[in-house]
Amino acid sequence: MKRNYPEIRIKDAWLLRENASKFLHELWGKDQELADDALMEKRVAEYEAAWKPYEAKIMNGMCEVVGLEFRQNIIDVYIAPWFAAFSDPLVIGIQNDPDTFVDVLTHELLHRLLTDNTSIDFQTGSLAKEWPKLFGEEHEFGVLVHIPVQAIHKHLYLEVLKEPKRLEREIENYKKETSYDPANYLKAWDYIDQHGYKEIIAKLKASYKELAIQ
Repeated sequence: MKRNYPEIRIKDAWLLRENASKFLHELWGKDQELADDALMEKRVAEYEAAWKPYEAKIMNGMCEVVGLEFRQNIIDVYIAPWFAAFSDPLVIGIQNDPDTFVDVLTHELLHRLLTDNTSIDFQTGSLAKEWPKLFGEEHEFGVLVHIPVQAIHKHLYLEVLKEPKRLEREIENYKKETSYDPANYLKAWDYIDQHGYKEIIAKLKASYKELAIQ
Protein backbone atom coordinates (compact mmCIF):
# COMPACT_ATOMS: atom_id res chain seq x y z
CA MET A 1 0.00 0.00 0.00
CA LYS A 2 1.38 3.40 -0.99
CA ARG A 3 1.48 5.80 1.93
CA ASN A 4 1.71 9.56 2.02
CA TYR A 5 5.18 10.83 2.78
CA PRO A 6 6.54 14.35 3.07
CA GLU A 7 8.35 16.35 0.44
CA ILE A 8 12.08 16.15 1.13
CA ARG A 9 13.88 19.42 0.41
CA ILE A 10 17.68 19.28 0.44
CA LYS A 11 19.05 22.77 1.04
CA ASP A 12 22.27 24.66 1.57
CA ALA A 13 22.01 25.76 5.21
CA TRP A 14 23.66 29.09 4.45
CA LEU A 15 22.79 30.65 7.80
CA LEU A 16 24.40 27.75 9.66
CA ARG A 17 27.33 27.94 7.27
CA GLU A 18 27.80 31.66 7.86
CA ASN A 19 27.62 31.26 11.63
CA ALA A 20 28.11 27.89 13.34
CA SER A 21 30.18 26.32 10.54
CA LYS A 22 32.72 29.14 10.81
CA PHE A 23 33.34 28.36 14.47
CA LEU A 24 33.59 24.63 13.80
CA HIS A 25 35.96 25.36 10.93
CA GLU A 26 38.23 27.27 13.31
CA LEU A 27 38.31 24.23 15.59
CA TRP A 28 38.82 21.50 13.03
CA GLY A 29 39.81 22.89 9.66
CA LYS A 30 41.97 26.00 9.91
CA ASP A 31 44.31 24.68 7.23
CA GLN A 32 41.42 24.08 4.78
CA GLU A 33 39.12 26.33 2.80
CA LEU A 34 35.62 26.67 4.20
CA ALA A 35 33.01 25.55 1.67
CA ASP A 36 31.85 28.49 -0.46
CA ASP A 37 28.59 29.08 -2.36
CA ALA A 38 29.81 27.28 -5.48
CA LEU A 39 30.94 24.16 -3.61
CA MET A 40 27.71 24.04 -1.63
CA GLU A 41 25.58 24.39 -4.76
CA LYS A 42 27.50 21.50 -6.32
CA ARG A 43 27.21 19.34 -3.20
CA VAL A 44 23.48 19.91 -2.78
CA ALA A 45 22.92 19.05 -6.46
CA GLU A 46 24.94 15.85 -6.08
CA TYR A 47 22.97 14.86 -2.99
CA GLU A 48 19.64 15.56 -4.65
CA ALA A 49 20.64 13.51 -7.71
CA ALA A 50 21.69 10.58 -5.51
CA TRP A 51 18.57 10.68 -3.34
CA LYS A 52 15.82 11.05 -5.94
CA PRO A 53 16.07 7.56 -7.50
CA TYR A 54 15.74 6.00 -4.04
CA GLU A 55 13.26 8.37 -2.42
CA ALA A 56 9.92 6.71 -3.19
CA LYS A 57 11.12 3.19 -2.35
CA ILE A 58 12.76 4.25 0.90
CA MET A 59 10.00 6.53 2.14
CA ASN A 60 7.18 4.13 1.27
CA GLY A 61 9.18 1.21 2.65
CA MET A 62 9.87 2.73 6.05
CA CYS A 63 6.29 3.94 6.53
CA GLU A 64 4.76 0.66 5.40
CA VAL A 65 6.87 -1.73 7.47
CA VAL A 66 6.13 -0.03 10.79
CA GLY A 67 2.64 1.27 9.93
CA LEU A 68 3.41 4.95 10.56
CA GLU A 69 3.13 8.22 8.67
CA PHE A 70 5.14 11.39 9.15
CA ARG A 71 3.39 14.23 10.96
CA GLN A 72 5.00 16.85 8.71
CA ASN A 73 4.28 17.22 5.00
CA ILE A 74 7.62 18.91 4.27
CA ILE A 75 10.99 18.02 5.79
CA ASP A 76 13.90 20.33 5.10
CA VAL A 77 17.31 18.66 5.03
CA TYR A 78 19.94 21.26 5.84
CA ILE A 79 23.44 20.70 4.47
CA ALA A 80 26.28 22.49 6.29
CA PRO A 81 30.06 22.03 6.59
CA TRP A 82 31.57 20.45 9.70
CA PHE A 83 28.27 19.15 11.03
CA ALA A 84 27.54 15.59 12.05
CA ALA A 85 24.12 14.26 11.09
CA PHE A 86 21.12 14.68 13.39
CA SER A 87 17.39 14.44 12.86
CA ASP A 88 15.58 17.41 14.43
CA PRO A 89 16.25 19.80 12.81
CA LEU A 90 17.59 17.51 10.12
CA VAL A 91 21.17 18.59 9.43
CA ILE A 92 23.85 16.66 7.54
CA GLY A 93 27.46 17.62 6.86
CA ILE A 94 29.19 17.61 3.48
CA GLN A 95 31.79 14.92 4.22
CA ASN A 96 29.73 12.03 2.80
CA ASP A 97 29.95 11.00 -0.82
CA PRO A 98 26.56 11.18 -2.59
CA ASP A 99 25.83 7.45 -2.41
CA THR A 100 26.59 7.27 1.32
CA PHE A 101 24.48 10.41 1.83
CA VAL A 102 21.42 8.36 0.81
CA ASP A 103 22.00 6.03 3.75
CA VAL A 104 22.74 8.84 6.20
CA LEU A 105 19.57 10.67 5.20
CA THR A 106 17.54 7.47 5.49
CA HIS A 107 18.90 6.94 9.02
CA GLU A 108 17.92 10.45 10.11
CA LEU A 109 14.48 10.22 8.48
CA LEU A 110 13.87 7.00 10.42
CA HIS A 111 14.60 8.85 13.65
CA ARG A 112 12.11 11.51 12.58
CA LEU A 113 9.41 9.00 11.58
CA LEU A 114 9.64 7.13 14.88
CA THR A 115 9.46 10.29 17.01
CA ASP A 116 7.24 12.65 14.97
CA ASN A 117 4.39 10.71 13.40
CA THR A 118 0.61 10.88 13.26
CA SER A 119 0.10 7.99 15.69
CA ILE A 120 1.60 9.35 18.90
CA ASP A 121 2.61 12.60 20.56
CA PHE A 122 6.31 12.28 21.34
CA GLN A 123 6.10 15.15 23.81
CA THR A 124 4.40 12.77 26.26
CA GLY A 125 7.69 10.91 26.62
CA SER A 126 5.95 7.64 25.82
CA LEU A 127 8.82 6.27 23.73
CA ALA A 128 11.37 6.98 26.44
CA LYS A 129 9.36 4.65 28.68
CA GLU A 130 8.40 2.13 26.01
CA TRP A 131 11.71 1.32 24.35
CA PRO A 132 13.49 0.15 27.53
CA LYS A 133 10.56 -2.23 28.08
CA LEU A 134 10.84 -3.51 24.50
CA PHE A 135 14.61 -3.79 24.16
CA GLY A 136 16.02 -3.94 27.70
CA GLU A 137 16.45 -1.62 30.66
CA GLU A 138 20.19 -2.28 30.66
CA HIS A 139 20.86 -0.35 27.46
CA GLU A 140 22.02 3.25 27.36
CA PHE A 141 19.72 5.77 25.66
CA GLY A 142 22.02 6.01 22.63
CA VAL A 143 21.68 2.26 22.05
CA LEU A 144 17.92 2.18 22.65
CA VAL A 145 17.14 4.85 20.06
CA HIS A 146 19.26 3.11 17.43
CA ILE A 147 17.91 -0.43 17.82
CA PRO A 148 14.58 0.39 16.08
CA VAL A 149 16.16 2.77 13.56
CA GLN A 150 18.79 0.29 12.45
CA ALA A 151 16.39 -2.66 12.45
CA ILE A 152 14.11 -0.83 10.01
CA HIS A 153 17.12 0.30 8.00
CA LYS A 154 18.24 -3.34 7.70
CA HIS A 155 14.78 -4.20 6.37
CA LEU A 156 15.12 -1.42 3.80
CA TYR A 157 18.59 -2.54 2.74
CA LEU A 158 17.64 -6.19 2.35
CA GLU A 159 13.95 -6.33 1.44
CA VAL A 160 13.12 -3.00 -0.18
CA LEU A 161 16.30 -1.89 -1.94
CA LYS A 162 17.72 -5.41 -2.10
CA GLU A 163 21.24 -4.01 -1.70
CA PRO A 164 22.99 -5.93 1.09
CA LYS A 165 26.30 -4.28 0.16
CA ARG A 166 24.95 -1.01 1.52
CA LEU A 167 24.33 -2.67 4.88
CA GLU A 168 27.83 -4.14 4.90
CA ARG A 169 29.31 -0.75 4.06
CA GLU A 170 27.43 0.99 6.86
CA ILE A 171 28.62 -1.43 9.53
CA GLU A 172 32.20 -1.30 8.24
CA ASN A 173 32.12 2.50 8.24
CA TYR A 174 31.07 2.50 11.89
CA LYS A 175 33.92 0.14 12.74
CA LYS A 176 36.42 2.48 11.05
CA GLU A 177 34.96 5.71 12.46
CA THR A 178 37.44 7.96 14.26
CA SER A 179 35.73 11.38 14.36
CA TYR A 180 33.24 10.22 17.04
CA ASP A 181 32.60 7.17 19.22
CA PRO A 182 30.47 4.68 17.25
CA ALA A 183 29.95 2.32 20.21
CA ASN A 184 26.20 2.86 20.54
CA TYR A 185 25.60 2.15 16.85
CA LEU A 186 27.68 -1.01 16.97
CA LYS A 187 25.95 -2.21 20.16
CA ALA A 188 22.61 -1.67 18.42
CA TRP A 189 23.78 -3.75 15.45
CA ASP A 190 24.89 -6.52 17.85
CA TYR A 191 21.44 -6.50 19.45
CA ILE A 192 19.78 -6.69 16.02
CA ASP A 193 22.01 -9.61 15.05
CA GLN A 194 21.03 -11.46 18.24
CA HIS A 195 17.27 -10.78 18.15
CA GLY A 196 16.52 -10.42 14.44
CA TYR A 197 15.35 -7.27 12.70
CA LYS A 198 11.97 -8.78 11.80
CA GLU A 199 11.16 -9.60 15.42
CA ILE A 200 12.23 -6.11 16.52
CA ILE A 201 10.05 -4.46 13.87
CA ALA A 202 7.06 -6.63 14.78
CA LYS A 203 7.36 -5.63 18.45
CA LEU A 204 7.80 -2.00 17.46
CA LYS A 205 4.74 -2.00 15.21
CA ALA A 206 2.57 -3.58 17.91
CA SER A 207 3.86 -1.05 20.44
CA TYR A 208 2.91 1.95 18.28
CA LYS A 209 -0.58 0.54 17.78
CA GLU A 210 -1.01 0.16 21.53
CA LEU A 211 0.35 3.63 22.25
CA ALA A 212 -1.96 5.17 19.66
CA ILE A 213 -5.02 3.71 21.42
CA GLN A 214 -4.03 5.03 24.86
